[in-house]
Amino acid sequence: MQTVVIWDSVDADVLFFVVDRDISHLDKKYVNSVDVSEEDEREISNLMYDEKTGDRIIATQTTFPVDAVLAGAKVIVCGFLP
Repeated sequence: MQTVVIWDSVDADVLFFVVDRDISHLDKKYVNSVDVSEEDEREISNLMYDEKTGDRIIATQTTFPVDAVLAGAKVIVCGFLP
């Protein structure tokens, strides 16, 4: 099962990427939101960034990956609140 992530950082352009697992439990959760657990924040951050270096670890795109959805991927929105 793949999941398409719509990465929303509020102060930046929306980005998209696909992960090869079901992470639908992270839908509508944002780092720095008051109603998100530390575990979920860590998992969200680790989707995009290396935990030790802070470097981006996943290739993103600026167009929605329609092919992945047509192939059965789930779609979620998550990201970062400044």
